[in-house]
Amino acid sequence: MLKAYLDLMSQPSRALYIFLKYTKIPHTIHPVALRKGEHLQPEFTKINPFKVVPVIDDDGFLLPESVAILQYLCNKHNIHSLYPKDLQQRAKIEAFTHWQHLNLRFAGGGLFQSLLIQPLATGKPIDEARVQLSRKVLKASLGKIEQIYLKDTPFLNSDSLSIADILGVCEVMQVQMGLGMDVPTHYPKVAKWIELVRESVGASIFDDAHSFILKAGEKVKMMEVPVPKL
Repeated sequence: MLKAYLDLMSQPSRALYIFLKYTKIPHTIHPVALRKGEHLQPEFTKINPFKVVPVIDDDGFLLPESVAILQYLCNKHNIHSLYPKDLQQRAKIEAFTHWQHLNLRFAGGGLFQSLLIQPLATGKPIDEARVQLSRKVLKASLGKIEQIYLKDTPFLNSDSLSIADILGVCEVMQVQMGLGMDVPTHYPKVAKWIELVRESVGASIFDDAHSFILKAGEKVKMMEVPVPKL
């Protein structure tokens, strides 16, 4: 049976979790607590020498990288609804998954790391320069999703749910839910898309995947972390 190693604090891990629950591919979840450094332990580095999550073990076939994992599982299990066989439709989905790494993911992850993870882990002051750079890239990224990827379609470059939506929504929720940033007010199309993805995969699956990041958001409020406005 497929083994999935992940941490729900991680955006790509949540995407894999949602994908597996939604598609009902038989699997077992193996939590890897990044905050405890479990990804650095020898038993995990044997599974993924890159020391990151998620990673899967499919009967001995080890594969890291969330985009590659979702593409592989769609191909293996013929899940064409999320990853179409049509080359042009597939290319549109892949265009987003390639773009988001150095845009949406870079920005949201950078803010979360700079404002919460690194100060707690190191005790050092917040890196304001990195925060402002990440904020700038985040605003630009959300703007492109609003104006380009959702211009003519309810989902990202598509009329139906795809792996691009599952990956992308987890990145946005990192700042909306994890940091309390007001995405809906400034990006109404993005807000509508988030709810559509939530309804499409199932509210219980979506909410369960994000329960841990919600707790992080509560901690941000309690600590009065200076989260910049959009």
